[in-house]
Amino acid sequence: MIIQNQYAELLASQQFREEELDPAVLNRHIGTLGSSLLFSGSALSVFDLHRCEHVYESDFHRALFRDPGEEYTGVRIHPDDLVQVAKYGVAGMRHVFLRKNPNTDVRHFKLIREYRALVHGVYKRVTEEFQILETDRHGNIWLVLSIVNISPNQQPPYKVWAQLIDTRTGDAFSPLDDYFDREEILTPREKEVLKEIGQGRLSKEIADRLHISVHTVNTHRQRILCKLKVGNSLEAIKYARILGLLDD
Repeated sequence: MIIQNQYAELLASQQFREEELDPAVLNRHIGTLGSSLLFSGSALSVFDLHRCEHVYESDFHRALFRDPGEEYTGVRIHPDDLVQVAKYGVAGMRHVFLRKNPNTDVRHFKLIREYRALVHGVYKRVTEEFQILETDRHGNIWLVLSIVNISPNQQPPYKVWAQLIDTRTGDAFSPLDDYFDREEILTPREKEVLKEIGQGRLSKEIADRLHISVHTVNTHRQRILCKLKVGNSLEAIKYARILGLLDD
């Protein structure tokens, strides 16, 4: 229920003006996807975040996820993977939707996740890539493309996996699945410390500037790495910038 509420809140956070959404843009994307040989072996779908529904599913998509002898009802995720897939989905949305800087172009973000889905009546591991096709003039995310392929790895252990990628820099991070029900990842003090680290200052310098002890600075450092699930301060700074945590 928490995940569903968070998902609904994220969708509601975008305020669209229907008269500004040109149907011709959607039709152009559908025409391009339908005729492209590049995607002929992939299951494609387009989700309209204004209408909150899939507005396009390729023939291959429907064929791949149709249970033999039954009508097509959409992608059916393995019950054991469903909650984690939803958490990663909401976490990825939060990272992209709730950025501090409203002028940031979010189209360079890409989310890739791997999970098990019913393929021709048998659960198989699939890889799904999300790309933002269109935003409106106010920066709201309008159309999102999903590209699904059968994963080459079908061996256990079966674990849901996800990566958030900044295509400008090539940086890739696992979206924080525990972020979906938090207002903030880092405390204000942790953000201050991380900004100081980003300026190249040592713990002693940070302690003097923030009027705290070196021990406290180092404690903040460790908590930051733990919360962001990264191995060093450089990765922490990169990831925090991707998430918009250091925006003024």
